[in-house]
Amino acid sequence: MNEELENALIDVRKSYRLLFDFQSRILDLMSFISGKFGYRYSGGYPKFSDNGPREGKGSLDLWAWDWLNFYFHEFHFGYQERDNDNIYFSIFLVTDSGFFESKSLNNKITKLDVQQFKSPEKSQSKLIFVVGKNFWQGWGHDWDEEKFLLRDEGIKLEADNAFMIFKSFNLAQFSIEQVRELLYRE
Repeated sequence: MNEELENALIDVRKSYRLLFDFQSRILDLMSFISGKFGYRYSGGYPKFSDNGPREGKGSLDLWAWDWLNFYFHEFHFGYQERDNDNIYFSIFLVTDSGFFESKSLNNKITKLDVQQFKSPEKSQSKLIFVVGKNFWQGWGHDWDEEKFLLRDEGIKLEADNAFMIFKSFNLAQFSIEQVRELLYRE
């Protein structure tokens, strides 16, 4: 057996287990935040790729990214009525800012040019909290990738009492282990 191939397959198995552990922790974090803010999870949307194929559907022509949609993903928590206002809430997970940071410097880079992404060591992982007051427009309408993904905060005004704001946080600021302890202790 090819030793180099066997070692690569060991790395792949380790990577899948690491992804499972990471995604489990992210789901716990989303559950914790949802509970603390009193919002119910109402759906997720992959933003870098399409949904992965489900239940006998899909095509082998899909990108590998379509099978890895936590690279950039929206967790949407719907809205609540508060004091005659509708308050909308989503959290965007940016697991790797490498593509977006490289694209801001060279617009010709595509999602398939993985070797051209900013290095993992120089990229970021972050959560972007988005709140809308009496206004909700899906990501990407007036906030281009650079404004939304590479800045710490921003605002989109629609009217006097209708706006959306976002604030970005480095994922390392969140102690996911502490969140797990709180979740399973309660």
